[in-house]
Amino acid sequence: MDRLDAYRQLIRTILTEHTKIPYSHGDIQFETVFDRDSDRYLLMILGRYNKRYEHGCLIHIDIIDGKIWIQRDGTEIGVANELVEAGVPKDRIVLGFKSPERRKDTEFAVS
Repeated sequence: MDRLDAYRQLIRTILTEHTKIPYSHGDIQFETVFDRDSDRYLLMILGRYNKRYEHGCLIHIDIIDGKIWIQRDGTEIGVANELVEAGVPKDRIVLGFKSPERRKDTEFAVS
């Protein structure tokens, strides 16, 4: 399996594992969206909390130019940490949700 296929499988596994963690309040469900053609991977939340409909993106990851771009991370653990624990080098992970100026202050790739 080449590196990109390994990244794709790892991302799908991590997002799927997050669907098994119960949401702390309300009747909230998780949905994964895997777009392999565009290398875009999402974990969505939807449901009801206090009579209000909730719908949004909890995690958004893209693979761009062979690197894993974390565009949104609403988890406590941190998807970047999960990727590193799974063996992805930090220089292959971009924290896209941080400004380019702030990325250089992290241990991860700038772009």
